[in-house]
Amino acid sequence: MRIAIGEFAHETNTFCPGLTPLEKFQARHWASGDEIFTLHRGVRDSLGGMIAAAEADGITIAPIFATSTEPSATIAQAAYDTIRDHLIDGIKAAGAIDALVLALHAAGVTEGSDDLEGTLLGEIRAAVGPELPIVVTLDLHGHTTRAMVEHATALLYCHEYPHVDTYERGEEAIRLAAAIVRGEKRLVMYLETLPMLIPPSTTRSGPAKKMNELCFDREAQPGMIDVAFVHGFPHTDVSVVSAAILATADGDAALAKEAATDLSRQLWAMREDFRQSLPDAETAVRRALAADARPVVIAEVSDNPGGGAPGDGTHLLRALLAANEPETCFGFVADPVTARQAHQAGTGARMTVRLGGKTDDLHGAPIETEAYVKCLSDGRFHYSTPMGAGRLGNLGPMTRLVIGNVDVLVSSVRTQTLDQEVFLLHGIDVTRYRVVALKSHQHFLAGFQHLAGLIIRADTPGLTTSTLHHLPYQRVPRPIWPLDEMV
Repeated sequence: MRIAIGEFAHETNTFCPGLTPLEKFQARHWASGDEIFTLHRGVRDSLGGMIAAAEADGITIAPIFATSTEPSATIAQAAYDTIRDHLIDGIKAAGAIDALVLALHAAGVTEGSDDLEGTLLGEIRAAVGPELPIVVTLDLHGHTTRAMVEHATALLYCHEYPHVDTYERGEEAIRLAAAIVRGEKRLVMYLETLPMLIPPSTTRSGPAKKMNELCFDREAQPGMIDVAFVHGFPHTDVSVVSAAILATADGDAALAKEAATDLSRQLWAMREDFRQSLPDAETAVRRALAADARPVVIAEVSDNPGGGAPGDGTHLLRALLAANEPETCFGFVADPVTARQAHQAGTGARMTVRLGGKTDDLHGAPIETEAYVKCLSDGRFHYSTPMGAGRLGNLGPMTRLVIGNVDVLVSSVRTQTLDQEVFLLHGIDVTRYRVVALKSHQHFLAGFQHLAGLIIRADTPGLTTSTLHHLPYQRVPRPIWPLDEMV
């Protein structure tokens, strides 16, 4: 059996200004053919899981093309067209294949489409014909559209947030595709969408955990293949935004419909449990310093590059610097100008910096202060988090600055902080600190929850705020919860 694999993943935050060009994809992750094996074999991500399952089961993999980039603005149409063509041309060049397995996202938006995944799957389906099984892995922070259901044979969303199960979903996708090819499974999907914008909510506790448990109970029933609680992506302003329940059964359409319908009613009934009220920066720092537990990890959720925010916001950093307590650190601010300045000055230098705040006014003004250059690095390390363990991180030239009593890491590339490896690269053992501040919404939990004595999530002004009323929605379907009370 021969199965082709590929990837086109982007989480689009339409509140970000401008467009995401092709060069952003080419700079971060752009792989063809056997390069996919080199970059993903042994890595805990979707493609890594696909490769592992195929090799374990004696399935031949035809690697086509894979690309992704950091969450960012709407994708330029020319970029989409080029990537689509790479995928379709690769499928045609692969020769005879029995199935196609793709790693997509479900929150992609282009200049020409609010529904990247539905559009792409439609164009791929037109190219490969109606019979070829197409199995897709997706991010739960996405949307499910009728076009996606129509053109794919199976849609497998990750279940966990942090997304520690993408590897397993990749494995499942390959094995499910193989079962379909062998005629062992005949999939039917049923979709229920809900008028909900769910603030990013971890599945490790609270209502999202409860909802997952209900889905898993249903999934364990005879005849069910998969039941997914799709959170949706609230930091985008498009016509297809929604939460959803997607149920997949083996040949039993009524079973899939009953599961999706019942679970969607239960999700709607618990919607108020998803409301979040988080402290501002000053309150979060004050609580952290007053805590007996250590280290206290403060996550600035509203400037999360993992949701499209710039990562150079200064609200939380400014509050931490104002407290000026020993054994506190911040990792990290994306500011290539300051990183370059530090590398030019050299280790041991003292310099005046204008740190962060270079993208816009929303995320805070630059911090003008004196800093000591403690160390410099190339920003390269391997992640240890269950989310992509083994993957090479490359944040460009980095520096560890000391500002007063606070250690501050500065990167050249924006991304969220997933584990302690970036701190260790710069000589910081987070377990020896009182307060560790970082930028992430929930994914940091996978790498820090077992280390932290206490976790505080802070909501400052930013593009990935959990206070969704603060975002200037114009295009989402109305009424929608929680923007509208009467839904």
